[in-house]
Amino acid sequence: MSDTIVIKIGGRASQNLTGDFLEQLASWKSQGKSLIIVHGGGYAINQLMEEADIAVKKIDGLRVTDSQSLNLVKQALVEIVGKNILTSLSQAGLDAQQLIEELPALVEADFLNQAKYGYVGQVSQIHSHVLQSLLEQGVIPLIPSLGYQGGRILLNINADYLATSLAVALQAEKLILMTDVSGVKESGQVLSSLKIGDIPDKIEQGIITGGMVPKLQSAAQTVKSGVAQVLIGDNLTNGTLIEV
Repeated sequence: MSDTIVIKIGGRASQNLTGDFLEQLASWKSQGKSLIIVHGGGYAINQLMEEADIAVKKIDGLRVTDSQSLNLVKQALVEIVGKNILTSLSQAGLDAQQLIEELPALVEADFLNQAKYGYVGQVSQIHSHVLQSLLEQGVIPLIPSLGYQGGRILLNINADYLATSLAVALQAEKLILMTDVSGVKESGQVLSSLKIGDIPDKIEQGIITGGMVPKLQSAAQTVKSGVAQVLIGDNLTNGTLIEV
């Protein structure tokens, strides 16, 4: 869908959606664009885990998720982060809907590596027809970074990976991966663009680390799969453009 823009919002960014952010969404809607928002919720998950005295552990930038923390992940994403985003959009006059009951039908997933990461999933298929009626009505779907194996087993999915899968499945015109930093940095400077062929070397050299690793791996795969534009930054218009 060449008129579709997929936006991934990090949990912290969702706490304070700026006026510029909301105005840009409204502008795109007025141009007839279909918008989809995927959100993580790291800050809220960490807070709930801390309150429950559960240690936070990450491997390769991914949250290790056992059965106990999985319930907290869902609670944080649906009850805290998702509701905050929905409230902000509604107050700005934007029609949005959290996708909760629809998730098992929308996001089909498999365990990424259960022994290593626990209940962390990788997207195996996106059933985009689930979104069709909402998009046709002009509604913005809000999708938490969760998926289901066999429609029953809940899995925690990295939000960048999920946004990538949705953008590819819908053949979106643009994917925006919003983060807490202004873009991909090298020697303290934000890169205006980055070719996907340079990403593996920059990871190996330690220039790109932590949570930026899955972001760039997602971005590279998205570009390879035919999505024309992938932007990484702390807003909707400026940052690092990922290119072939």
